[in-house]
Amino acid sequence: MKRGIPLCGIYLVIIMVITSCGNASNLKESNDGIEAIASPECINDLDGRFFVDAEPTPKDTFYMIVRHQDNSSAPGNAVSLPVHYDASIHTGFKPPEPYEKWQLGKFDDASSASSVYQLHCKSGGIHMNSWDTTWKPVVGGGPNTIYAYEFSEPAFPWAEEGSELQLQANLQLPYFELWDINKNEQKPVGQLSYVIYLHDHTIPHAIAVVMNIFDHRQMTPVEAVLHDTGVSFASTFFGGTRYLTPASDSGEWTNQTWKGWKLYRAVMTKDNLLNIVTDINKAHSTHLSLNPADYKLTAIGIMQETFREEGDQVSMSSSFSDFGAYRVTVPKDRNE
Repeated sequence: MKRGIPLCGIYLVIIMVITSCGNASNLKESNDGIEAIASPECINDLDGRFFVDAEPTPKDTFYMIVRHQDNSSAPGNAVSLPVHYDASIHTGFKPPEPYEKWQLGKFDDASSASSVYQLHCKSGGIHMNSWDTTWKPVVGGGPNTIYAYEFSEPAFPWAEEGSELQLQANLQLPYFELWDINKNEQKPVGQLSYVIYLHDHTIPHAIAVVMNIFDHRQMTPVEAVLHDTGVSFASTFFGGTRYLTPASDSGEWTNQTWKGWKLYRAVMTKDNLLNIVTDINKAHSTHLSLNPADYKLTAIGIMQETFREEGDQVSMSSSFSDFGAYRVTVPKDRNE
């Protein structure tokens, strides 16, 4: 059953086993039953907004972290150089000129479509081109870029009667291309997902949920619980019903690229959370609480991730706007 409040007008890395109603910023704290947990933030300066690999990251503010995308033959890290060329030809997002004020990378080369990472106000873009990157094995995932927010004082999204967690953003994914140079069954993979981290404060114990939006492969996505050697997590997708509740105004999972903003709203009810916890307890012999009110939200993110063997290459671009997290209290008598 599709649902979700009709609101128009009113870190983890894995291989998944797995129409918009307007601007995502329409979901506002001023509406009855809606509380912003992390509101979209207008970034007007890139200082302190970009990080790489295992660098420590800030709390209570949005930032972008670029992991496993270095090039050992060039000085500096993956976001050490201002990028002057118009990267909107890849990401679909065009920041104001001069572009170099809002774009970073390791190279600045339009002719080779060098990797670019963009942030301006409530929007950003990610263009990951593996031709720029020295290949190395990555345990538990692949090269990834995440637009993220971590909480110093986490919220409890399911603490109130009838409350649920909603994440949303306007998204586009205009470009994906792979080069299967090895010519084997392990072709490169690209994914775009929402990611959240939760913490059962009674144990304490952390879990994660990956909500897949795009995977280019011809596949039928499924929902499952897995472990990435560091944390138990639930793998779901837009259209899944056990770990998410489909929203009528949200885009669904796709393996096709698209241009133009599309709203993706993820709805996680108490029942969805209990399904996740129950499945993790059964699969991993954990003892997570079965009370949704015990779970706090510690981090959220939009993650673009790729996977490839040495020798193969992959290039992928996406952009986002108005990313935020909300606690929504659903009236008991609301018709669903």
